[in-house]
Amino acid sequence: MARLFKTTYPNPFFLKWKELLAIDLSSFTQPEPIVEVNTRQLKVMQNKTEIRNWWASLFLLGLISMLGFKLLDYYDAWKSAEWNANRFIEIAKKENGNEYFSFTQDPGALAFYSAVGDDKKMSFKEFIHDRYNNYTHTTQRIIGDIIFTGIPLLGISILLPWIILLRKPAPLIFDREKRVVYSWQKGGVWAQRYDDIRLHENIQMILFFLRCELKDGSLGWAKYPLQPTGNPLFSPLSAYKPTLAYIAQFMEYGREKVLPDQDSWQAKPPFYFRDDPEPANIEQEIDRILQRITEVNNEIPLDGEGNPIPPEE
Repeated sequence: MARLFKTTYPNPFFLKWKELLAIDLSSFTQPEPIVEVNTRQLKVMQNKTEIRNWWASLFLLGLISMLGFKLLDYYDAWKSAEWNANRFIEIAKKENGNEYFSFTQDPGALAFYSAVGDDKKMSFKEFIHDRYNNYTHTTQRIIGDIIFTGIPLLGISILLPWIILLRKPAPLIFDREKRVVYSWQKGGVWAQRYDDIRLHENIQMILFFLRCELKDGSLGWAKYPLQPTGNPLFSPLSAYKPTLAYIAQFMEYGREKVLPDQDSWQAKPPFYFRDDPEPANIEQEIDRILQRITEVNNEIPLDGEGNPIPPEE
């Protein structure tokens, strides 16, 4: 039975080297995903998480503003109801005497009097009772309050912890001396030999395929996403060439080719409340994963031109 969606296999990076090494790097500015360059390493960082974090922060501010305006509206309505009740009591006493509320049987007048009492203060509980019981269109008022209060509260309770707990992503590191590419996530190390790295490009991002240990102990694949344009929805494939050219020429020719005027360079790190710290034993883990890659040898095979050979259906 034919599949609805065709399986896409990542292509070896070396198939693009010839084209990327011929690109003149001086024809464009340094790509944003590159965050650090020195003699030994070039680091790139996925910026889609930072972009989403900014959008989430703006959305959170919008929800907080919506809730704040609604609370101010509550407060104004509360004080207005209190003023109206006291004003009614004052006029009623002037017209009917100070003891009017001790003998009247008018339920409306008694409701005003009980709402503020002798201290002329309306409690928030009384205000809520008055708001939802003593006016017309009560159902519409309740629905409106739920929408403009409940939804912002729900959104804030979800977004605020998410923004605070979101970790700054680890960089993808290209080590020229060892010809190794590696990264990590929550203590788990991802690694692959540079000559064997594979990638997949689509209209949203570049995916670098590395190897990692899965929860069951087997050797699996990890995908490091990179969005060179910063657009999380669409990017032309041609926009990926500057970043890939920087990587290829650094690994082939060294720091002098991509950063001729400086010994090293590091971008200002994006702000996050939490980091994803580099594992203390990362060097040993990289060596161990590379050894397992050699032993397992379960990469998708390549044809004579270097293209992946899909498994038989």
